[in-house]
Amino acid sequence: MKRAVILAIALLAAACTEEATAPAEQQATAAGEVLGGEISDAMIPLEQLKSQAPLAPRQAPSARDVDGEQPEVAGEASPQSEEAETAPADPAPAPAE
Repeated sequence: MKRAVILAIALLAAACTEEATAPAEQQATAAGEVLGGEISDAMIPLEQLKSQAPLAPRQAPSARDVDGEQPEVAGEASPQSEEAETAPADPAPAPAE
């Protein structure tokens, strides 16, 4: 049993010392067959292609966004602003000497 373990370790150690070649060195030339021919616009199925992505679904604006965009009407004033306009302003205090 000990001999089998020693033999297995020796084989693994011998296999590790060999350096692997880089993939670029293994195949330095192009492989495969190059076929002659031309490509023309007639080969492209233009009727079946769509050049634009589908539009995203529209989302309705929230009520808060709509209220913020509306201009305030000048003819309609709130009661607080009317009181502020009719109230007399306090005179400024005289500076102390």
